[in-house]
Amino acid sequence: MATFSSGLSRQDTRKPSVFAGHHATVICNECNRSMVPRVIVYYGRPVKSVCPFCGATFTRFPSGLQKFLQRFHTRTLTIKHFRFFSLAAGFFGITFMGSSKGMLPETLSTFALFCFVTFTALALAELFFQCIEQLANRLSHESNYYWATLVFVAWVLWSINNELTAPIIMLSFAMILRGLIVGFGQILRNK
Repeated sequence: MATFSSGLSRQDTRKPSVFAGHHATVICNECNRSMVPRVIVYYGRPVKSVCPFCGATFTRFPSGLQKFLQRFHTRTLTIKHFRFFSLAAGFFGITFMGSSKGMLPETLSTFALFCFVTFTALALAELFFQCIEQLANRLSHESNYYWATLVFVAWVLWSINNELTAPIIMLSFAMILRGLIVGFGQILRNK
């Protein structure tokens, strides 16, 4: 038999739940059943939620580092950054040609050539990045696996042929620089 405290009457204990009229369930993407996701915790930190029926992952919870890095990378696929790097490379290419032909001061030629090569590498890195992200998006995969595979392939190629060290380092540097420029651009745009 239930006991009630002196301050509450039987009518007060029959109040509707806070979920009355609202469903606290979602539909599983795999088995299409209505369910309440179960949270998987690892050392006190929630890692993911799963379907209790089929065990499929419903949601992943990012760590603190992943949350920080998500500021620099959004999953929206766009070509505006590629367009920016291409236009900058074209501008500095025309500036280099103008300074080498004598139309502009010759002191600009070295700076323009350096900027042309840098922005061309950044445009190619952005094109490569967008291709990998588009491929992962079209196949409904996590792009992290593609990037991990590419790092492994680069490591294997480097271990087979040491002459590939410089191109691999330059490609890595271009990808990191591209990520920093695009990330800081997104942070400034979101403020």
